Amino acid sequence: MDRIVPIIVQPKYQGNIGSIARLCRNFGVRELILVDPPPLEDEAWAYSMHGREVLERAVIVDSLEEASGMVDHLVGTSGVSESTEKNYHRNPVYPREFISWSRDASGRIGLAFGREDFGLFRTELDICDLLVTIPASPAYPILNLSHAVSIILYELFNAAEEPPRRNARPATGTEKEALFAHYDRLMEACGVPEHKRPIARTNFRRMVSRSNMNYREFYSLMGTFSRAMVRIGRSATGDDAEFGTLG
Repeated sequence: MDRIVPIIVQPKYQGNIGSIARLCRNFGVRELILVDPPPLEDEAWAYSMHGREVLERAVIVDSLEEASGMVDHLVGTSGVSESTEKNYHRNPVYPREFISWSRDASGRIGLAFGREDFGLFRTELDICDLLVTIPASPAYPILNLSHAVSIILYELFNAAEEPPRRNARPATGTEKEALFAHYDRLMEACGVPEHKRPIARTNFRRMVSRSNMNYREFYSLMGTFSRAMVRIGRSATGDDAEFGTLG
């Protein structure tokens, strides 16, 4: 649980802020990031109870993008699950699948929870490596913010004692960003229409994140992308120099 960092985006209600700090203490989470919160008032401190020290240590940032730079993986939460081909912004997994993924993921995992009224905006969903939704009754599927945090943290805590399943070294954040950049150049070289690239980019990012790619898989994909670039007459520059000969 030391790797888990809840990120609360523009919370409105003091009670939710305090309750989430208390939940962090309940489930052994030491860090909390608040994105553009209101000034913390007496109600937040009262609701935090024994989680007051978590609230005192909370890091305050201006945007989710800024918070994403403080973790290795950014997992967004969505109260609306619309798994359609067109709505790629909201194609989340259920908590159990997320838990399985998290056990093999290395580094710090940021859990982004959106506003009480609007959730996460589309631009914020786009930078998330993975999306999670909590299944609930279709008649009223939207959970209270602090309740949603409690369910996800409980599931993580419940699975925490199982040993991780790791073999080869996982790909680092720098390596994955290099892979995403290579993919962007490959799309451009292949003539993928500009308006279709954001969808492809987001889907590729989430596919890579769900796979918990190791360094061998990273080099294999980078090599394939480099060869494809050479075949279509484009030079794969930059990342080759940093990561060795990939062509």
